[in-house]
Amino acid sequence: MNLTISPAERGRYHAYLDGRLLTTSYTPFFAAARVLQAEGVLPQEPLTMTHEGSDVVCLTSTVGEAARLTVEDGKNSGPLLRPYRPSPYARPE
Repeated sequence: MNLTISPAERGRYHAYLDGRLLTTSYTPFFAAARVLQAEGVLPQEPLTMTHEGSDVVCLTSTVGEAARLTVEDGKNSGPLLRPYRPSPYARPE
């Protein structure tokens, strides 16, 4: 399955799957994987990402692996992949 992302506002991106908006996030690939996992998509399902208007795959993983990760800014380096931790301020659903 392939996600297509497009710019939103303030550095965030919309993530679409087959034309359906899954999420808007600073980390759309990983956030969309968590949405898909919550919807019952199997963790071993392959997941790719392209930018709107391009056929070039820029990220690839599985739903399960991507759902476990997020991106954080390194203190003395560029972006780093880190384990995802839900925000303590998130409202329970």
